[in-house]
Amino acid sequence: MSELDSTKDDLIIPFHLDGKPVRGRIVRLGPVLDDILQAHDLPIAVAQLLGEAVITSILAGSSLKFDGRVIVQASGDGPVSFLVSDYTSDGGVRGYIRYDEDKLPTDKQPNLANLLGKGQFALTIDPGKAEHRYQGIATLEPSSFAKTAETYFQQSEQLPSALAIAIARHTDKHGQTHWRGGGLLIQRIANAKSDEGDFETEQPEDIWDTARAFVATIGADELTDPMLDSERLLYRLFHEQGVRCFEPMPVHKRCTCTPTRLRDVLQNFPSSELQDMIAESGQIEMICEYCAKTFCFDPASLG
Repeated sequence: MSELDSTKDDLIIPFHLDGKPVRGRIVRLGPVLDDILQAHDLPIAVAQLLGEAVITSILAGSSLKFDGRVIVQASGDGPVSFLVSDYTSDGGVRGYIRYDEDKLPTDKQPNLANLLGKGQFALTIDPGKAEHRYQGIATLEPSSFAKTAETYFQQSEQLPSALAIAIARHTDKHGQTHWRGGGLLIQRIANAKSDEGDFETEQPEDIWDTARAFVATIGADELTDPMLDSERLLYRLFHEQGVRCFEPMPVHKRCTCTPTRLRDVLQNFPSSELQDMIAESGQIEMICEYCAKTFCFDPASLG
């Protein structure tokens, strides 16, 4: 059993390799991911898939240089028909997944093709303030969500990328089970400079291949181990190349549902439809698909 150290959780740490054209971000999630996944009674494989989407949205969104959000979506013809996670530039994240439990595979570790089937991955950058959205689309990779996202980053951003994601359950000393997750993304930069001047230019392919090979050695247990913090993991991977970490950025669970907002939605319905929504309790109940909170409204107050 592991003791959970929440002070090292729910953080994004940007980093780069000293004097080399490689930058990256690492994220470790504890309570935030646990809150998102525990809000729904999800089968293990489905929860892990949603967790991977949450990690992906954070890794993609934490590079935003403006106020906005990044939305990661996937849809397919498999037992999981749709999933979405969005991350805002202030560190807020949420996620939702839709699935048919009767059609889920019986494998303990199903691949992405077994869950989503054939379909598409989409990443949307929403700058808000009436600015135009940008959306990139990629075909789902059969092996994993992480491989799909890695392919997307390479094709859309046209930067060689390497990505590792892991989602796992850990049991604390009190016997309580918690979801944890981690992800690491590195990208090769072209025509960039370090704080000391130009990056090394000799054998850039070898530099990148070495960094990518190190990322490929990361074990799922390393990305989710509550006793191994991000800085130590980065040092373990890149101490020979030299790694420089920047200021950590906190992550929090967010949801836009509020009683006022939902009341405004209900008041747009005609009274005849509101009558059809009344539950046995005499109230109109609305359940948020993201956070699973239930909101109750008196029909008489909506007139």
